[in-house]
Amino acid sequence: MAQQKAFGQINGQYTEFEAAHRAFNNTPAALQVTISVPMSYEDIAAAYYTCIVLGGTLSDLDDVEYAHKLVFDTLINDTGDNIDAARRTMAEAKPGTPEYVLVQAIQARVIELFAPVSEKPSARRQVRSRTAVSA
Repeated sequence: MAQQKAFGQINGQYTEFEAAHRAFNNTPAALQVTISVPMSYEDIAAAYYTCIVLGGTLSDLDDVEYAHKLVFDTLINDTGDNIDAARRTMAEAKPGTPEYVLVQAIQARVIELFAPVSEKPSARRQVRSRTAVSA
């Protein structure tokens, strides 16, 4: 069977995931495609939202490696349109509803998972404070 694994990098951390289009494909891979996809925290949260409403759970995001794989799986194996639609649906969630609570929980976890690893949170706050003062 041909190579099924794909590799990506999120915020400096390498991730291996299954490329769905190769799952039952016996042809040999001819090349590797490398792309850089800009994603906002809202885009990443929308990817997770898509996974959760299709049967996943918020606790799936407790495993950092698996959470990273979900981003690639949703981005590569689903379409970007699904992420865009989910992001818009999440933005329309009404406060006080179970959906809103889920959206808030996903967004909080995204910040924990994807905050820049090269900076400590206190360092980011100091930079923002200095920027605000000098502006």
